[in-house]
Amino acid sequence: MIVCVAVVGHQNNPLYIQSFTEADDALKLHHIVHCSLDVVDERVNNPKKSGPMLNETFLGLLYPIENYKVYGYLTNTKVKFILVTTDLDVKDADVRNTSFIVVLNGIYYQTSNERMAQFELV
Repeated sequence: MIVCVAVVGHQNNPLYIQSFTEADDALKLHHIVHCSLDVVDERVNNPKKSGPMLNETFLGLLYPIENYKVYGYLTNTKVKFILVTTDLDVKDADVRNTSFIVVLNGIYYQTSNERMAQFELV
């Protein structure tokens, strides 16, 4: 189950963060997303040590933490999509093929059907 989605700009500024849990967990998930940016920067700046090739946009599992797994996606313009999930048994291929597509389509349709001002900008 997806519990948090974040879109982070190329200068690591949060553009959009949405949590799908109780209000008490929102701050915790915000912190998890913020910490994942260090892992993304490490993988982008040191591609030989770990992570995908530079032309690969799906970063895979960034790190597991407590009851969550954090996945990342990096666009050509260095905008980062961070996905936090509670499914501990999910495989990277499943997240690559389904979760990011569903999330990105949901954000696209939400913005096309509603006004941009209704987003929860952080």
